[in-house]
This record gives sequence, structure tokens and C-alpha cells, in this order.
Amino acid sequence: MPPPGGSIPPGSGTGEYASTSQNPLPRALRLLKTQLTLAVGLREEDPERAWLEAVSVREKIDTLAEGAASDPLLKADVERFRFKLEESLRKLTRDVGDEVIAPLYSWVDLVRQRARLDGEVETAKSRVAEARASRGAPDNVASLASEEQATAALEAAERDLAAWQADVPPEPTTEATAVWAEFGGDDRLRRAMPADGGVVRSRGAAARMLLEGAQGRPLGESKYVGSVAEFLVLPSIGAAALLSSMLAFARSGPHVFLSAVSVVACGSFGAAIVASVQSRRRMVAERRAALDLVWHHTMYNEQARTLDLEVGWLRALQAALRARRAFDSHKGEGGQLAELAKWRPDLEAVVSEVAKSSLAPPSL
Repeated sequence: MPPPGGSIPPGSGTGEYASTSQNPLPRALRLLKTQLTLAVGLREEDPERAWLEAVSVREKIDTLAEGAASDPLLKADVERFRFKLEESLRKLTRDVGDEVIAPLYSWVDLVRQRARLDGEVETAKSRVAEARASRGAPDNVASLASEEQATAALEAAERDLAAWQADVPPEPTTEATAVWAEFGGDDRLRRAMPADGGVVRSRGAAARMLLEGAQGRPLGESKYVGSVAEFLVLPSIGAAALLSSMLAFARSGPHVFLSAVSVVACGSFGAAIVASVQSRRRMVAERRAALDLVWHHTMYNEQARTLDLEVGWLRALQAALRARRAFDSHKGEGGQLAELAKWRPDLEAVVSEVAKSSLAPPSL
């Protein structure tokens, strides 16, 4: 016991008390107990609502029991309430009678079916939106509200898929793939490459033509550029051209041979410079062409795969919208659901709560 006028130090309570005071589940259990008491009290005045409220409590108690598994006191309290709930529900079902419960069972089942169809439609829409976002296409999934709109979108996507699949180029060569990896691969190059399909296709076709005769050798490499031969040839020919030119201009009188040697030496020096420049340009062009070649295949292959996925989900969306339309137009399903809603519009929210609390999410 604390001293007179004192207080219990923080954290000195028992573990059960501390866990109960910090756990929101006891309050939820109290609310369920209150809801059951109100449901039993409505048995004579409104048997339909009484039964629905009791069923709603039963649907919620399972979730509450899972959360209370780690608290022995709360778990025991939940189990006692569950036993009382089952007894009350059996008595309520017996007192209310099948003639009252049968249409309510049907109503809840129809709402579950309709909600499941809505879930399938929304799942298909979200997957279509994800596929379009992954290939950079505009997201207009919100406009796919009817079976006709989904059918039109499916036909357009199938045409696009056929076009992309027809344009997917062959696998790039090993040499081109090596250059792509050398520059950092997808992580570094993807954002730097063009995103327009027409530009990618034209650049890829030009790259394929450029590299057609380069199979079997590393791309962007030259045995001459930067070699010992280049460093010997250019200075030697340059010196010869300079020396012959100086001698030709220094001598007076006719000197046809020396002039001819000077012209040949200068021409050879110019040709050597052009050869070095062209070799370097060819190296750069081959490396750029290798990137275009790999990106052409990568982009078109990805677009075709993503469009194929989008087409599949558009087909699923079309089927889900067709099933929902059939449900709504069928007299035994959509028609009966509308009639039950007209019969007791005040119970519509309770029926939806009961139906959705035990409705499993749609499979993805």
C-alpha cells in the first residue's frame, strides 16, 4: 500500500491491468455487449433488426478474439461473451421464426454477391491502371464504367499489342549487350534513353545496319587508335611533310622531285590524321549504336509484355462488368435485392455491414 497521501508509482500496476488499460480491445468488447443487449431488447418491436444486429455482433467477435489471444484475462472475457452470444442468437432465431429470417438471409447473401462483383471490377481496374502506368500510358481507367467501354478499350489494347509484338526486334548481340553493361545497364541508362517508340525504332534500325558487319569483335574498340603504330606514324609522316616542305621552299630554281615529295608527304600526313579521326568517330558511333540496339529490344519487349498483361486484365474487367450487369438485370438476383431494399430501407445499412464484415477480399 502507498503511504497516506501518496500515489501508486507509474508502471507499478500489474501486467494484466497495464495491458488492459492500454489495449483498445476491451472498449470494443463493451460496445459489442451493448449492441447485443440492444438487439435482444428489439426482439418484440423489430425482430428483423434484432436478428441482424445479433448476427453483426457474431461476425465481429471473431476478429476481436484474434486480437485478445495474447491477453489471458481479455481472452477469457471474450470467450464468456461468445458463449452468451451464441445462446442469445439461438434463442432469438427460434423466437423470431424462419418466416422473418429467411428473407434476411437471402438479402445478406445477395449483398455479398453484389459486393464480390464490385470487388472483382475494382481489382481489375486497379491492375489495368498499374499496367498502363508501368508503360507510361495515360490513366483513364475511371472511364471504364460499362461493359461497352471495357470492350472498346480491350479491342484498342489488342491492336496495340499486335503492333508492338510485330515490332519487337531480335535479341541484341553479345557485344552490344557488353557495351550496355559497361555504361551501367538499366540502372543508369534507362532515363537517358528516348521514350518515344518511333524514335527508338528508327535509331534501333539504323544501329542494326551499322553493326551488321561487326559481329564477332568488340564494339567501340580499335587496334590502331591509341596504339604504338599511331604514335609512330603520325609524328613520322608529319615530320617528313614539314621537312620536305621546308626544303622545297628553301631551294631556288626548279625542284620538281622535291616538290613532289613534299606534296606526297603532306597528303600522307593529312590522310593519317583523317584515318585517326575516322577511327575515333567509328568507335563512338559503334558504342552509341550498341546502346540504341539494346534499348530498342528492351523497350519494345517490355512494352509488349506490359500490354499483354493489360489485355489480360481488360478481359477480366470486361467479364466482371458483364457478370455485374447480368446480376443487376436478373430478376432473381438484382431484382430481388431491389425489392428487399424497398421492403425495409431502414435495414439496408445493417445488412451491408453484416454482409461486408464476413466478405472475403477478392483473390488477386
